[in-house]
Amino acid sequence: MLAATGLVCATLTALPGKADAARDAVAQPVVGQALFDDFNYAGYTDPQLTQHGWTLKSGQGGPGVTGATWRPSYITFTTESGGNSLMTLRAGSSGTASTTSESEIHTQRKFFRGTYAARVRFSDTPAAGPDGDHMVQTFFTISPLNFPLDPDYSELDFEYLPNGGWGIPSSALLATSWETYSDTQEVNISTQERAGFDGWHDLVITVDTASVNYYIDGRLFASHGEPYLPETSMDIRFNHWLIDLLGTTSKRSRSYEETVDYVYHLKDQVLTPTEVQGVVDDYRARGVTFEDTV
Repeated sequence: MLAATGLVCATLTALPGKADAARDAVAQPVVGQALFDDFNYAGYTDPQLTQHGWTLKSGQGGPGVTGATWRPSYITFTTESGGNSLMTLRAGSSGTASTTSESEIHTQRKFFRGTYAARVRFSDTPAAGPDGDHMVQTFFTISPLNFPLDPDYSELDFEYLPNGGWGIPSSALLATSWETYSDTQEVNISTQERAGFDGWHDLVITVDTASVNYYIDGRLFASHGEPYLPETSMDIRFNHWLIDLLGTTSKRSRSYEETVDYVYHLKDQVLTPTEVQGVVDDYRARGVTFEDTV
């Protein structure tokens, strides 16, 4: 493991008996190296995506269906009537590998301990066509596997399976922390809740020297310790893909969508979900749509 980094508390509790103004906990400004992106882009070819450190995956390769294609054009950006910008990752198929398309976007690799957060809309039903595919809708961090069972490999996953998969019969949310893996062995710990999570959710992952904690909508969902803590720096990713083609026998075209409101990372500081929301609200109140000081 790398040397421990000091963590900075983001709130200051007032001492009892002081003036009325200091009677309750006083929120302090969160100061530190941070990434915030509100996904305010014109489209997948917007040069600011590259300038801001994002890469859109293209071509073929895992995970998922062998022969499927990762398409940058399956990542789109829209603006709601209230002015809020959103990113949508689409995946779809007509029941064969050659007609299966998926999407992924990732940052540069430079993130380690601290707080990771995103607001994500999971979807249980397809945007078009028949339902049933074994889909994965994600928010996660990852580092390269340089060789089988590489001890420096790190991965922290939020994965939603709207139609099940991997032996799970129906909707489930998984929080998985990885130590390493090979073609024949997986070393990880996974917490799952077999329930539907259709709709918007606030996802937070915190990493310090003792544990990785996963929160959904302010609720502690999972807590994992050694040997599953990250060892090396990671990038931040969102992707949307098919596990296999076994969920339905239909050959009709269908498409599914995962939508992301924002992503946030604060280096070396662990924030509560409430504190994360306060930071995001502050960015938006100041009209900041992108910041990267990490």
